[in-house]
Amino acid sequence: MLIRLFSYMNQYKKYAALAVVCIMTEGVFELLVPLIMADLIDVGVSSGDRAYIYMKGLQMVGCALIALVLGVGSARFAALTGQGLGAELRKAEYEKLQGYSFANIDHFRSSSLVTRLTSDVTNIQNAVSMGMRPFCRGPMMLVVATGVAFSINHTLALVFFVALPILAAALFTITMKVRPLYSRMQTAIDTVNRIIQENLTAVRIVKACVRGDYEVEKFEEGNQNLRQESETAFRLAALNMPAMQFVMYGPILAILLFGGYLIQKGSMKVGELTGFLSYVLQILNSLMMISN
Repeated sequence: MLIRLFSYMNQYKKYAALAVVCIMTEGVFELLVPLIMADLIDVGVSSGDRAYIYMKGLQMVGCALIALVLGVGSARFAALTGQGLGAELRKAEYEKLQGYSFANIDHFRSSSLVTRLTSDVTNIQNAVSMGMRPFCRGPMMLVVATGVAFSINHTLALVFFVALPILAAALFTITMKVRPLYSRMQTAIDTVNRIIQENLTAVRIVKACVRGDYEVEKFEEGNQNLRQESETAFRLAALNMPAMQFVMYGPILAILLFGGYLIQKGSMKVGELTGFLSYVLQILNSLMMISN
């Protein structure tokens, strides 16, 4: 299904490829910043070497600026890809609709066809435009940041990875519960569109038969159903961030406690602990991106 869907993106594949390259390269430069910062603290600050501190600071600024430019580029190319895919899908749907016989068209409500041509396609193009970044960046950052965290201090990394499965399970549970709710929400949107279209098409009959109050009540029922479905879906989706923070702060406190103990023993440097915490946060953000 996805292969067929993305086949309409043929002429926009170059923008998709450029977006992926920008996203991955941006991630590499962002992953370099904690390493440079750790080196700055452990070598420059500890020895009081200002020249070294300034040099490392400029390197961090350079990485940040390059990541910023790549981030802007990835957003632009992803938007071109998503909007292009949406335009091609609407064009293909409209051409298919024009080729239907009357018997084919009778199988669909007009409101359902309008929803498929508008809001459904808009959701797809937005998913591509805004989803390319977490789809590419999340797994890459998760794998690389995990590897670097283990290379910094594998003992400290084990403390964090005790809580990682709990967080992953919580996010997976929320995602599985939210996904069906969005389908119900789309059905509710279709119902509201149908009621509006029927009223606009038959407005003279409604007025002639004095059925205005009945139609208002029918619309209110459909509108309230849409509100309830949307609130339920968004309420559960909003649990992603609190669940992450709830599980995140426990491991961070444990890392600070155990890391401080290792620093006192001389088994770890302050800069290494700072860089390690940065990679832990990147791993957690990657999980959030994947769940979104």
